[in-house]
Amino acid sequence: MIRLIIVVPFLLALVVFSASNQDPLDMWMLTYSWKCSLGVLALSVGALAFLLGAFCLWVVEFRQGRRARKAEQQVRDLEAQLAQVRAMLANRAPPVVPVPDVQPVVTPQLNPAGSEEHSNV
Repeated sequence: MIRLIIVVPFLLALVVFSASNQDPLDMWMLTYSWKCSLGVLALSVGALAFLLGAFCLWVVEFRQGRRARKAEQQVRDLEAQLAQVRAMLANRAPPVVPVPDVQPVVTPQLNPAGSEEHSNV
């Protein structure tokens, strides 16, 4: 929308300029010369600039499209790998967790009198 707000007034001014400048003039560039009206020259320069801008935009879009296709292919590959991993996990038997052998802890007991008796056996 913003492009239209900028481009439409510019194009209208260009058309009005070319319609009001119809007198043929001698044009030259280095050793070449020709007769052309200033309005036709302005329109042809505008058309050339438009085509050059369209070509530049096409090149950028082509690069971005190529990157997007590459990224989409990578996403498809990763989704396929994820599906394979999920299928492997679904088909795998649940893991058996070994129960560790725990030795009972023996605490020394005191005599009711409060002294311990040691025996060397």
